[in-house]
Amino acid sequence: MIKKQIILPTLLFASILIGGITGCTSTKSPDVSQGNDGTKVSDTSTTNSPAANTPERAQKRDEVRKQIEAVLTPDQVKELSTKLQKGEKMRKAVLSLNLTAEQKTKIQDIFKTAYPHRKGKSPDNS
Repeated sequence: MIKKQIILPTLLFASILIGGITGCTSTKSPDVSQGNDGTKVSDTSTTNSPAANTPERAQKRDEVRKQIEAVLTPDQVKELSTKLQKGEKMRKAVLSLNLTAEQKTKIQDIFKTAYPHRKGKSPDNS
């Protein structure tokens, strides 16, 4: 009789504990990824999704790159191209260049005009 009184609550507690731990762990599902701020983002991309790699977005990136290259010196353009070929993001690559105050202002204006929805979201907006 005593065994039932000890074993049954122990099994119940263990089941609840294991179920709680299993429910709290993150899944490694291919359709779930993490955003920049650590939140989970579903992979169901739409045309408005920033991750969507559409021809329109590629064209816009090329236009922005041409505008930025017009502000840079030839050496800075070469350095930017090298960084982009290595896979660095455009904004990070541009801001890592040795820019003058005037260049920074012009490039920030280009980014603000091209991507108005990003206002205040990047920690590199300096």
